[in-house]
Amino acid sequence: MELALTLDARSDKSLQAQIFDQVRLLILDGRLQAGMSLPPTRLLAERYQVSRNTVIIAFDRLAAEGYVEPRGTSGLFVTAIPPDDLLLVSSPRPPLRTNGPVPPEAGEPLLCFAGSPGGGEDRPTIDFWVGRQAASGFPLRVWRRIVTKLLSGESQYLADYCDPAGLPQLRRAIADHLGRTRGMHVTTDQIIVTAGGQDALNLVMNLLRGHTENLCIENPCYAGASMIFQSENLPIEPVPVDSEGIRTDCLPNKPRSLIYVTPSHQYPTGVVMTLSRRLALLRWAGDTDSYIMEDDYDSDFRYDGPPLTALSGLDRGRRVFYIGTFSKSVGAGLRLGFAVVPQIFSEEARLLKAKMSNGQSWLEQCALAEFVSDGHFDRHVRKLRQLYKSRRDALISALRKKFREPVITGQDSGLHLVWRLPKGMPSALAIQTKARAAGVGVYALSSGGAFDFDGTAPDDTLMFGYASLPENKILEAVEKLNGIMREMSLKAPAPRSHESALENGSR
Repeated sequence: MELALTLDARSDKSLQAQIFDQVRLLILDGRLQAGMSLPPTRLLAERYQVSRNTVIIAFDRLAAEGYVEPRGTSGLFVTAIPPDDLLLVSSPRPPLRTNGPVPPEAGEPLLCFAGSPGGGEDRPTIDFWVGRQAASGFPLRVWRRIVTKLLSGESQYLADYCDPAGLPQLRRAIADHLGRTRGMHVTTDQIIVTAGGQDALNLVMNLLRGHTENLCIENPCYAGASMIFQSENLPIEPVPVDSEGIRTDCLPNKPRSLIYVTPSHQYPTGVVMTLSRRLALLRWAGDTDSYIMEDDYDSDFRYDGPPLTALSGLDRGRRVFYIGTFSKSVGAGLRLGFAVVPQIFSEEARLLKAKMSNGQSWLEQCALAEFVSDGHFDRHVRKLRQLYKSRRDALISALRKKFREPVITGQDSGLHLVWRLPKGMPSALAIQTKARAAGVGVYALSSGGAFDFDGTAPDDTLMFGYASLPENKILEAVEKLNGIMREMSLKAPAPRSHESALENGSR
């Protein structure tokens, strides 16, 4: 098959990104239909005079996102995407209209959610605190150089108020970054800079309060989002999550809903929402005149496979409000995040942000803008990705060595993974308590910043935030954990399934 592509080596977009975008569009527009094969990578590389690796990277990303699938040695074939879903993404749609001004009254102020209870002076010696990054990973040398230059030449800006929506050069840098890495085509006026991801969630909630009659949220979910939703005087519909992400077949058929999701690395389970579920979620939002909050809290760290297109990238800026943060990738102490809103909400969002605050710190915003624009951010993330992948690999290897066939999810990306304990094991909370007494911090879902609306899920899942721990500490912690769980099993005899789950630890 011949693919009609237009590649520009002078473009700011990489050649592999151009190939990915154009083939993806051919599929979504229906010009490449289910069952059609893609040309061999070698032939396509020769046809367009590019490296074969360039084509392989683009095709690997198409496969990772579910647009194509390998069939043995026969090559790659377009997957079957329902016609309704193709229509949803590819067809022109009329502009949305807002339903009136945002109510001036705000809800009760929320307490800051700090994640797991791992902080404080009694923090365990070896702590898998969820969401914690490596302190040594902060780009101190480059950051100091940028800040010193800014203070020596432009310190007068410290006496001025910033644009409440954020420094224009930082918003441009964020827009360019999202276009390169998340498949999003946004303008600077769609971006509102906030004091971290939680502040962005509050902004979107306040912005949509007058447009929302029903709240939906994945279950289990991020506790910080659940706190915001529960502070509203609206019904909440928890929607279960399985191995493919949120169960779109369980979404309520209720108009004017707002749903919160973490599709790239579901919090807390870590699963990635499949393409079919993403398209079904967008179709539901259109059918019910609803909106989506996409929290992309740690998507910069994807270890196995290429980066994924954001849900907002598929939506083309109509119903998805995208939440991003630099807390995981640069440093939580900077307190910088952002929201990307559909174009029709941009002015409302800017006015609302002005009511909330007079903008974030000029110095941190300006330094971050230069850090991103000059390429330091991409190099920094690549370095951290290698570091965190090594630590993730050490944790998975240690768990597999000490425990037979552990069921692990969330390992493909992010800063944490979860281990589903075998039947017969002590509860996750019991293990957490024992481990903490031994100086090891591991966390049950309820302690790791997760919330379960049903309250009936079995307490059989442990969360491990591995990014802040060196490999030797990870191995030491798993060794201790194995001994703790072995001791607990001797005190409370368990079924044979429990014995077999531990037998590797005796070797």
